[in-house]
Amino acid sequence: MERRNYLFLFYEILRVAFVPFIVVLFIEFILRFGMGPFIEELSFNLAVFASIIAICSYVWIKRGIVYAFFPVIVSSVVIALFRNGEMSLISKLIHYFISILILTFISVLIYAISKVIRKHGSSYHYFILQFFLGIFLFVLFTPLINIALGFLNPQVTIIHSLVSGIRDGLVLGSGVSIIVIILSQKPN
Repeated sequence: MERRNYLFLFYEILRVAFVPFIVVLFIEFILRFGMGPFIEELSFNLAVFASIIAICSYVWIKRGIVYAFFPVIVSSVVIALFRNGEMSLISKLIHYFISILILTFISVLIYAISKVIRKHGSSYHYFILQFFLGIFLFVLFTPLINIALGFLNPQVTIIHSLVSGIRDGLVLGSGVSIIVIILSQKPN
């Protein structure tokens, strides 16, 4: 019985990490296919970032905020160490820590809203509304994070931060909102 519970938990974490990864990669592929040479190469960065946010949200939802800080801190350090850029290591660490923490909070907020909506109705209209609400919150907060933390990197302009934040927020919001809505529909 104990082994079955661990196997179920392993499959659930695998699904939480895999679904946003696939959704974000699919959206980036469609953007690359549709816009042709006007968009940069297909990258795994946003897909990995969506999976990290989904895993942090899952830990926050299942275990609480205290346990959620562990994957947030670990993933921030790992991303800061492996990402190249003009910013210093401390600036990158602060940037990724704040980004992951705020976007994880947004996805947990979407989860809470989804749980409340689930108690009052389970129509497909509500699922579509929750999905677009999730995308809206990601599009609202990702540019704010990019603009606020753009001051750590003086080479990036505010307009570039805004455009990059809106694009990243659309893609991340699509991937993470889907898995958060799936998690909210499961009975506890």
